[in-house]
Amino acid sequence: MSVGFDYFPGLPGGKAARLSAQTLKTLSELATESRDRVEKLVRTHIEACLRNGSPLENIERVYSEAIEVAAIESRHPEAKGDYLRDWEPARRYDQYFSPREL
Repeated sequence: MSVGFDYFPGLPGGKAARLSAQTLKTLSELATESRDRVEKLVRTHIEACLRNGSPLENIERVYSEAIEVAAIESRHPEAKGDYLRDWEPARRYDQYFSPREL
């Protein structure tokens, strides 16, 4: 059973995105932060498809993958770049000696 979800009015041909009741239920169960992240990911994907002229994929699959990505990012956030860029580990490169030189 599909439920109308007119979220992206700029889709080609005036189409509205159609999401199943299960996807809508999953979205409604997400925390507000996660739901905002999912919507941002989907919006970015659709805008990129429209900008590059590539055909839009199944919106159900896009949403399910965006939900998975948001869940992964919430469990494992990206590391912040608060490290010293000038620091490098000490390296030692031994000079190569051929067997004939020994």
